[in-house]
Amino acid sequence: MSTAPSKSVVVGLDQSDGARAALDWAAAEAALRGVPLLVATAWSGLEHEGPEEYQPNIAEPVHRAATQFLEDAAADMRKRHPGLDVDTRLMGDEPVEGLMGLAEDAGLVVVGRRGMNNLLRALLGSVSQQLVAHSPVPVVVVPESAVPAPERGPVVVGVAREVAAPLAFAFAEAETRGAPVLAVRAWTLSNPYVASSPDAVTGIESEEDRELRSLVDAAHQQHPTVEVRVQVEFASPEAALINASGGASLVVVGRHRRHSRYGLPLGQVPHRVLHLADLPVAVVPN
Repeated sequence: MSTAPSKSVVVGLDQSDGARAALDWAAAEAALRGVPLLVATAWSGLEHEGPEEYQPNIAEPVHRAATQFLEDAAADMRKRHPGLDVDTRLMGDEPVEGLMGLAEDAGLVVVGRRGMNNLLRALLGSVSQQLVAHSPVPVVVVPESAVPAPERGPVVVGVAREVAAPLAFAFAEAETRGAPVLAVRAWTLSNPYVASSPDAVTGIESEEDRELRSLVDAAHQQHPTVEVRVQVEFASPEAALINASGGASLVVVGRHRRHSRYGLPLGQVPHRVLHLADLPVAVVPN
């Protein structure tokens, strides 16, 4: 088992349906990018409580089963994607630590939205949450219920002020897929009394549209063949992104980590989009 090649797609795998959906998406993504796929799973021979003298006897079959599980998954991906370079990594670390280490030499990390706990079916798993909050590279979180979208479905990206990384990632993904970009900007009124002035509302919307187009034009110059549309919507950012995601192949958001004592580790907008979206969501560090 070799180290992950630079710019490979790394996918974290366990026995949950969510992880299997992530594996399928990651393999297709690696094939699109023309890069290797690294399938990684964590194991511990000491997960089962029991007398210390029995631990070596427990560790060996657990290690063997984990190795076989990993190799079977890799073989399936090679069969389904002929020509795809697929490698495996059996991680002795905890999942988050192991995947964070592999992320250092990767272009993308892919995980399922939840792990093995069925009681948390609709929630973001602890591994996914830690990775999207701290990974040095973009992380794509794939929900178990993800409906396969057309490969050329639009890449929807939320565009915040003075944040270029999500737009750049979205354009690169769209170019790889031969898909358009749909750049979304949401706005709300901090002062409800402004709503009584149509001219004020029109002025705010025009300014949001102008700023959005300026940011999009700068990113578009690096990918001039990509078709792009912009959408300014009076809504919360997460609602605007979910509303725009019908038929999309991917939603892209920035991480926007909070540093306040009680703030969410990756910001309110990506946190909510990750929970609500029924398609893969890419979280891009700023």
